[in-house]
Amino acid sequence: MSTRTAGPLVPHTSLGPYSSPGADPIPWPVTEGALRRIQKFQLCTVRRDGRPHVTPVLAIWALDAMWFTTGDSEQKAANLQANPHCALTAGTGTLTGTDVIIEGTARLVTDQATRDAAATAFEQAYGWQLTRADGTWYGLGGTIRTGNVQLYRVQPDKAFAFAIGGESSETRYRWSHPADTGPR
Repeated sequence: MSTRTAGPLVPHTSLGPYSSPGADPIPWPVTEGALRRIQKFQLCTVRRDGRPHVTPVLAIWALDAMWFTTGDSEQKAANLQANPHCALTAGTGTLTGTDVIIEGTARLVTDQATRDAAATAFEQAYGWQLTRADGTWYGLGGTIRTGNVQLYRVQPDKAFAFAIGGESSETRYRWSHPADTGPR
């Protein structure tokens, strides 16, 4: 069971059945650190007819959740309006290393203070790509702050870290959430 302290919400960590004998679970702080370094994720949402929709997104782990943006006319926005459940995945693209999956519920964020904090977190995570005029996504922070792009916060329910190498492990993380009454 997760516990709430003065700090962040910490998930319950366990080792899954698809692990090598003697494997240890990856501690949450290690996986959280990896999430903070990953720059591109795959977002999976579900269309109204039940078909999956997967697309690459810039996303960050900050403020105890995953965050991403999209335009209001994009398929993922329509999907999330109908069904807010989604998954964000990232992997090494190789046969060794650690792949991470976050499953949760995406909520549209309209609260200005929260948008400001998320924009700052994006700028810190992506650096010059968002803040310098020659960056690929220059101005995204400002676009988040002004509300000219939809900002989503994904509250994690569960996550997985699949480590593949000399010893394979499937680490599972589960969160228990207090009543979700925070700003949107």
